[in-house]
Amino acid sequence: MTDFNASLVVASDIHLHSAYDEKGRLLLKALRQVAEGNVEYFVFLGDIFDFCLGSHPYFQRRFEAIGAALEAVAASGTRVIYLEGNHEFRIKDFGWEGVEFYPSGEAELEISTGERFKMAHGDMIYSHERYKKFRKVVKSQWLTGAARLVPGPLMNWLATRGAHISRSQDEYRTINHDAILGAVYSWLETTAHDYGLFGHFHVPYAESRRDGRKGGVFSVDCWDKPNFLVFREGAFHRWLPQEASKRPQLMPAKPLLAGNQG
Repeated sequence: MTDFNASLVVASDIHLHSAYDEKGRLLLKALRQVAEGNVEYFVFLGDIFDFCLGSHPYFQRRFEAIGAALEAVAASGTRVIYLEGNHEFRIKDFGWEGVEFYPSGEAELEISTGERFKMAHGDMIYSHERYKKFRKVVKSQWLTGAARLVPGPLMNWLATRGAHISRSQDEYRTINHDAILGAVYSWLETTAHDYGLFGHFHVPYAESRRDGRKGGVFSVDCWDKPNFLVFREGAFHRWLPQEASKRPQLMPAKPLLAGNQG
């Protein structure tokens, strides 16, 4: 048993290829620690898999161990929430017991101490209209239904190959931190939530609200360096899991100010 206690534990953008590669082993170990601890909410903010079609038997088998681990977390009394990312399709069709799926990629929650969280994968908060139209098409029922007829290994190869080519261009792209955070602030300010949580951009933002109210906006970094965002005793921390670690080690989630970025 572990003495890990938290109101909220969040992960995003792990981009798993297998449940048993290095990232997969770390994730499974972390999920066991969450299940053995006292955690009110556990949330996936999307893109946990580099590509996944939840209605396809190939991917159901491929990621069965992740589903079993999440079911164990839910069985321990933790509420488990999974927001679908842009690399994932028909995730709700996994049907993992006790896991709440949000195909829209957005959800809201309130923890027992009263703090309110608005959550999103993030791709729809700041994106071009062409992207939004493209996303609607590729996630449509008719296209995902047709994809189920394609052999799983072939579909997985094509999708992951495309994702690799896309990410290889990232070093040539400029991240507009001010524009991203401006969109996130506007998204949060449309409701009465205290905190906005998001992923997708692979940047670990930790910013105060621009309107001066209680709370802030936080994002979960990708798993180039495995990490979780943890809310405990009224403050956010980052948990960097390690293979040799016997228990979660937390560090403060320090501000990553947009004005200080390149």
